[in-house]
Amino acid sequence: MPARGAYLVNAVAICGRCHTTPGPGNQPFAGGRTIETSAYKVQGSNITPDPDTGIGTWTDEQIGHAITHGVRPDGSQMSTAMPYDFYAALTDADRDAIVAYLRTLKPAQNPTAAPFYTIAPKASAAAMAGPAAGTGEVEHGRYLGTVARCLSCHSTPRADGEPDLAAGLGHGGAVFEGPWGTVVAPDITPRGLADWSDDDIRRSLVRGVTPDGRPLAAPMQTKAYAQLTDGDLSALVSWLRTLPRGN
Repeated sequence: MPARGAYLVNAVAICGRCHTTPGPGNQPFAGGRTIETSAYKVQGSNITPDPDTGIGTWTDEQIGHAITHGVRPDGSQMSTAMPYDFYAALTDADRDAIVAYLRTLKPAQNPTAAPFYTIAPKASAAAMAGPAAGTGEVEHGRYLGTVARCLSCHSTPRADGEPDLAAGLGHGGAVFEGPWGTVVAPDITPRGLADWSDDDIRRSLVRGVTPDGRPLAAPMQTKAYAQLTDGDLSALVSWLRTLPRGN
């Protein structure tokens, strides 16, 4: 079970992206990365089993509930920096596998700052509940794409900055700024990928290049996606081909 959890955490959900402070020498999953929007300023939490600054005292049920509902053991609601609305799609078995893997991490004592909210977080009403994994290639791809949060980055943002998972589903337009400069997430519906072959899409995921050889910017997590199995890559491509076409 921990092996399945390791795959989901590192190759699909890429939890370390938010739960590890960037830079050399920083303990993976010990938290500290700052995430800021107009609604909140938070730090990725320490999700190692450290009992003082991590989740060492949390029960398996509490960890699973935090992942899929964004609720801490004390009942407080997390911000949408924790994409629990996407993780709500996790099967019970995959959720439990993630919890089991987190239990195997090396405890790291690393306190993180308390969250600051300009708008009090509320439970999301748009949980991305999806089909169970393995019920057909397209459905399996949708499941993986949901857990990987592809549509969080590649959907057009609403006025509040959250992805529009209805009218803007997969249509691109979100702006990301960082050491790489400023990039705009592209349209990944069949309109945006009309000239891409299946192999082109696979190559972009695992090697981070476009069909003409242009490198994709760092927000695209190719080092993680390079760990995906061939079957999962094929399922993701099949699912992308079924997204509602952009206007």
